[in-house]
Amino acid sequence: MKIVLVSYSGTSASILKDRMSAWAHANLVDAEIIISSLSGLNEGKEDADIILVGPQVRCALASVRELVPETIPVLAVDTRDFGMAKGDRVMQEALAEIRRYKEQLKIQ
Repeated sequence: MKIVLVSYSGTSASILKDRMSAWAHANLVDAEIIISSLSGLNEGKEDADIILVGPQVRCALASVRELVPETIPVLAVDTRDFGMAKGDRVMQEALAEIRRYKEQLKIQ
């Protein structure tokens, strides 16, 4: 699974990424987590399973949705989960959103 985490600065995002990776490893989830800036989102998103948008760039959520193919879900990360680096909660939300999105695509 490939997760792209869009953030303004990499410092807090890297802590969250480490905790997300630790949760994935502990739960036997094969996950590649990439941190990207908004400008860097043009590369590496094509094969992503989900795009997670950090609170600092939440105002650009609509722009991110336009940049990403319709087959890839885009999810705003909860501000508290991001700030407290709750990697477990973010990963669980991401997995649930991927499942919901795939189900929604099947219905259409």
